[in-house]
Amino acid sequence: MPLPLVPVVVVTVAMTLRSDTKPVKIYIKKPRGTLYWGGAGLNGPYIDDQIQALLKAGIQHVYRGVNTTGYDKTDALWTATTLRYQDTDEWTITSGLDNPSGQFNLIGYSYGSLLAAQTANFYANQGHVVDHLVLIGSPIDSGFLNALIMNKNIKSVIRINLTDADDPLFAGMSQMELIASAKTLMNQDAASGTRRGIGHFYFRPDSDEGRERRARLATFLYNQGLR
Repeated sequence: MPLPLVPVVVVTVAMTLRSDTKPVKIYIKKPRGTLYWGGAGLNGPYIDDQIQALLKAGIQHVYRGVNTTGYDKTDALWTATTLRYQDTDEWTITSGLDNPSGQFNLIGYSYGSLLAAQTANFYANQGHVVDHLVLIGSPIDSGFLNALIMNKNIKSVIRINLTDADDPLFAGMSQMELIASAKTLMNQDAASGTRRGIGHFYFRPDSDEGRERRARLATFLYNQGLR
């Protein structure tokens, strides 16, 4: 389910036909709710389970990220060479519906963290407030990461590195470090399958252990202020 866009931001502009015409208010849709993107492929049962865990933890109006109008590729090589750097294209959420959420949060895991980062960057630069940007197991470039942290319209950037679980990826890593991690990632992917979660794939397993990990993550994010 895509993230909803709901009213309202009130912008006062002067639309003058005569010198004494008063400004009028124009209502512009404002993004609300929480969007979660999974890893490369944007599929797998762990995604819906993570969304349910976020809802159960108390974070309301959580939606599944599918793609944005900026890009819809899920190629890991393209991610490594392009997506991890700050982009100037439009990264708008494609569709949605009204909801009463008081926050606009973007959460991404692995490849999804880069979609979340690009989307947050675009909306923040358009004047919208992003309450929380959560980057999980993210290979984002340090320059882009610092730009997000310094953006006054992004109130909180939460980085969750999985290096304690032997993930070779981490937020702010260099291109050379990312290239050097490729073999380890392939081995971890092959060893993890869908039932185990090794290294970078810690939150992916379709198992009781995987569901417990995702529930802990949801509780952690709730305690960080996501609603």
